[in-house]
Amino acid sequence: MKLSEKKKLGILALTIISINTILGLKNIPFAATVGPSAILFWIIAALLYFIPMSLIVAELSTTYPDQGGVTAWVSRAFGEKASFLCGWFYWVANFTYYPSLLLGITVNIAYAINQQQVINNTWLTTLIALVIFWVMTLLTLRGTQMSGKLAAIGTPLGLIVPVILIFGFGFASIFTGHHSATEFTASTIMPTHLSLDTVMFLSTLMFAFSGMEMLGTIAEDVNKPQKTFPKAIWISSAIIGGVYILGTIAFQFVIKISPNQTATALYLFADQITQQFHLPFNLTQILGICFVISILGALSFLILNPTIIFHQSGKSLLPRTLAKTNKANMPANLILWQAVGVSIILLLSSFVPTISDALNMLILMATLAFFIPYVYLICAYIKLRKRDPQTVRPFQIKNNKIAYFIAGIGLFSVVGTILLTLVPATGTTITQYAPLIIGPILFFVLGFWFYKLGTKGKAKKKGLNKAS
Repeated sequence: MKLSEKKKLGILALTIISINTILGLKNIPFAATVGPSAILFWIIAALLYFIPMSLIVAELSTTYPDQGGVTAWVSRAFGEKASFLCGWFYWVANFTYYPSLLLGITVNIAYAINQQQVINNTWLTTLIALVIFWVMTLLTLRGTQMSGKLAAIGTPLGLIVPVILIFGFGFASIFTGHHSATEFTASTIMPTHLSLDTVMFLSTLMFAFSGMEMLGTIAEDVNKPQKTFPKAIWISSAIIGGVYILGTIAFQFVIKISPNQTATALYLFADQITQQFHLPFNLTQILGICFVISILGALSFLILNPTIIFHQSGKSLLPRTLAKTNKANMPANLILWQAVGVSIILLLSSFVPTISDALNMLILMATLAFFIPYVYLICAYIKLRKRDPQTVRPFQIKNNKIAYFIAGIGLFSVVGTILLTLVPATGTTITQYAPLIIGPILFFVLGFWFYKLGTKGKAKKKGLNKAS
């Protein structure tokens, strides 16, 4: 059932959803580990990846608003098989991304309730993560409006408040004469050397900008998508980019951290601010509460989006029980199967000694599979521009050469990230590296197998219909 005109999402709602879905404040301390040169890396990541992807998604979303979603655009360009595999990779990549996100929220909960010792109990953190995920999954079954409402609550309380606190106290520290923990000069801002580690770091910052393509899946629920999409994308892009760059400056001025402190770095920042300004309240606990609210606000949309993308690409191939939708037009059984898969991976991750080790392993497993759909997306954009030159494009890059150049930059960045992910970092053990290679290969084989089963079932169904 389509939403009534009054209930459709406007510019503000779409901007809130995109910011809460893409922006991750945990990326700021990660970026800060390389020092002031992180500022330049953020700008390069935006130029190579974020801006090209935003322009591509804005054009595709407004040109084909009723066909919203990566797999629908890929289907238009390359057909059913490519669309199914694209949706499959998008879906399974999140099986490992969700557990990393959920284990991260348990860290925030521990600080929110001022019980940091919880982090050391892997089975307890897993149990908390499972309960949260299943509650949010059941709420998600109520549809996109529920996701919008949760994001509307999560963004103001869980994202805007921490941003104000970090910016406010960070720049207050700068302008009140406190000593900078980091030396900001022309020489420190420029990278001192180019190595595989620095290029890998840039790829990780590109990953921090991922998610804009998710907006295409809710095109039918957006009021006047041809006008709403470009405005919402540009507003959210400016805010996200600004927060990452300015937040990194403020963070580095207050505190200097090492790579093994990134999980709790924002709380170390809060402790330092509390000492500098002799705050009468617990800033660490306030940030913990805010981050919990923020992730809960985004989680429903993050759960919903990949499943809808996969459902759109495979509804004619999937078994009837998985393709079936509920009263809210949600692929309920597919969402529930996703929850089962995530739960299994979460339980398996409990055997990893520490939460940091588990997070690193899960993120590595997700990265490669997660970027594969972007290759399909950019190639589909290039083909549709060439094949449908007469199609009305309410928002578009006017010059074809510039459009292809921008798409080429995005494709180069994505393919480069995939190839770099396959290169083992210094000190990586075989047990850490094996899941990175075996996981995507297994996903690829399973995807082809499910596609073959689906096409056989589809052909059989057609044969029965003709016979009758």
